[in-house]
Amino acid sequence: MFNMNRSRWGFDWGEFILGILFIVAAGGLLRSPKIGLTSLAIIFAVMALLSGLTTIAGYKKLRDVTGFRANFALVLGILDILIAVVFFFDMNSAIVTLGYLFALWFIFDSIERLLVASHLRDFGGGFFWLSVILDVISLILGIMLFIHPVIAALSLNWLIAMFFIVFGINAIWIAIARSRS
Repeated sequence: MFNMNRSRWGFDWGEFILGILFIVAAGGLLRSPKIGLTSLAIIFAVMALLSGLTTIAGYKKLRDVTGFRANFALVLGILDILIAVVFFFDMNSAIVTLGYLFALWFIFDSIERLLVASHLRDFGGGFFWLSVILDVISLILGIMLFIHPVIAALSLNWLIAMFFIVFGINAIWIAIARSRS
């Protein structure tokens, strides 16, 4: 368990709300497959911004638990925010590069979560392994988007919605796991 000098996690409301928002965003994408690329870019920008802010907000506690590896999470949280800024302020570039940026975002976030997943062992092996499995699925989806941009473009709504669902479930799972500290 944690040392006495480390803070308790408690229920992670930020992670929980992020998970719910990702699942809601996935539902919207699945219900409206003809959603415009501009709308998709805006949704992406908002989700990337929220993901980056949530990562940065949890950095101190994550550093207490995982040490140096939390710095990777911090850098990737900042990258999430930078990607969001690009999408908000240069919509034409966002639309042109949407498939690749989604792929990179999925890959970066999945790697970040895999790097710091070890802290979930303190909450029980089931929490750790389910999170790792979900992160690997997210990583595979990101790689699929990056390798096959034409196929990804044709199925972008579905792939993104699946990533949002997996990422959302994982975020909720992590929030629940942290409440066990």
